[in-house]
Amino acid sequence: MVEPRVRLLIADRVHTLAPDPEPHTDALLLRGDRILQTGRASELREGLDPTQVLRLHGVITPGLTDAHIHLIEWALARTMADLSVAESPEAIVDAVTRHAAERPDDEWVRGTGWNPHRWGGAYPDRALLDRAVPDRPVVLQSHDMHALWVNGTALQRAGITDDTADPPNGRIVRDETGRATGVLLEYAAQLVNRAAPAPSVDTVMDAVADAQQVLHRFGITGVHAFPNVHMQNMPPLLVLQALRAQQRLDLRVLQHLPVEQLDDIIGIGLRSGFGDGLLRVGGIKMFLDGALGSRTAWMREPYEDSDDTGMRVLEPRRFEQLVARAAAAGLASVVHAIGDAAVSLALDVLGRAPRSGLAMPHRIE
Repeated sequence: MVEPRVRLLIADRVHTLAPDPEPHTDALLLRGDRILQTGRASELREGLDPTQVLRLHGVITPGLTDAHIHLIEWALARTMADLSVAESPEAIVDAVTRHAAERPDDEWVRGTGWNPHRWGGAYPDRALLDRAVPDRPVVLQSHDMHALWVNGTALQRAGITDDTADPPNGRIVRDETGRATGVLLEYAAQLVNRAAPAPSVDTVMDAVADAQQVLHRFGITGVHAFPNVHMQNMPPLLVLQALRAQQRLDLRVLQHLPVEQLDDIIGIGLRSGFGDGLLRVGGIKMFLDGALGSRTAWMREPYEDSDDTGMRVLEPRRFEQLVARAAAAGLASVVHAIGDAAVSLALDVLGRAPRSGLAMPHRIE
């Protein structure tokens, strides 16, 4: 077995986050991917030849960890129309029209990042998209990932009509005449997502490999990744394991798993903390409510100018049962709770939940 190479990295300064740092620390001594020692370059370079020394300009700091990211969805979103700066529905339509023209071979036109609060909070209407792109399905994800805005063609592909009932834990937004406007909230979005073609594993792998380089440029070397809200047919562990097998995974990932797969997860014996320093199993992700941006966060009092208190998407007794069952199998719970009613319930249930034997704490997202 070949012994890992020893290298010395020298910078203007090295931040170690030690409680009493040595003020003249400017070097890291490495063996392979492990830090052996930090200190002064003049002392650590003794015995090394010039090929083992790398001089860097600037400051070396510990890598950052993003504690909540939908890694696969974000990676794929980078290939879609960016709607995050649009100040009006009309500006979004302009961006989508350009994107559709640039990608004429795409069967479905996709975008992400629209924010209704940039123009007063009113939901947009499908008629704008129908006029701009009438011949292809258009699917636009909101900035908070809790709403879709789609055109009439996408509604048709999904089999949604004005008479389609709201699915459990979802809402098809309608106008005063009962017409579906093209905005789908929470689990109603799955009606369209299930009708859309899924990208290939190779496409997703390439997108994640590219996205991790962007994270590295921000100094992010680790992420806590969450299940795909809108891509339930693309298991993140499958993608990440495939990347790792090809030696293309350069990001430390704590991957949380969806509660919908709890039976399978328990059945094969996965536990929180299983894995290694590069890829590790996190907790079980559950949703209690939606988001403030889409007015689906579950609140104690109604939203302004409304009698709507948002959406509770998991019944309290069922939530408590799922948390207890997961904990008994060695799985922590990571719970999406945004509104004050949802957060209160999460605190009550997670505060009583078993914690002994878990590799990580329960937590609210």
